[in-house]
Amino acid sequence: MARILSAHTLGLTAKSASSSAELSSHTRPQSPAVVTDLLSVSANATLHLYLSDLFQKLRWEVDCNMSFKKAAESVQRRDTAVVVCEEDLPDGSWISWVSSLRSTPNAPELIVIGDHRALRYEVMALGGFDALIRPLRETDVIDAVTSAWRYWQKRFQHQDDGGVRCSDA
Repeated sequence: MARILSAHTLGLTAKSASSSAELSSHTRPQSPAVVTDLLSVSANATLHLYLSDLFQKLRWEVDCNMSFKKAAESVQRRDTAVVVCEEDLPDGSWISWVSSLRSTPNAPELIVIGDHRALRYEVMALGGFDALIRPLRETDVIDAVTSAWRYWQKRFQHQDDGGVRCSDA
């Protein structure tokens, strides 16, 4: 059973990017492709709520899964731009999942949430995009996720038929 934690226990700091001017620079541009912009993978319902509230305000398509298995099924069914996951989940670690993500067509960018600074180097060395270290600050979360989304988007070009293809395939 998932343990629901308070924002304090989760390591979330007070909202610091609440000004509409700052948030508007991260609003998702309209795109003809149907894509899950952000997939949150965590056994913690509070983290899902935090990320969903934050990015749905920016008109992002957000999906949440409680396990790597469910998240992997979601990524196989629908293009996903960014996956944000906890360092550890009941059904495994992000390390065991990163290689399978990379083999997915239109592979999403991976951001891992953890408690130690060395995680950032580990994530990037193994092919992830970034790591967020607790306590989470809203500006850091928004910047990391939108940077990963923009990086993922740059890999794609719109074709005449309205489709999207990966430019580095």
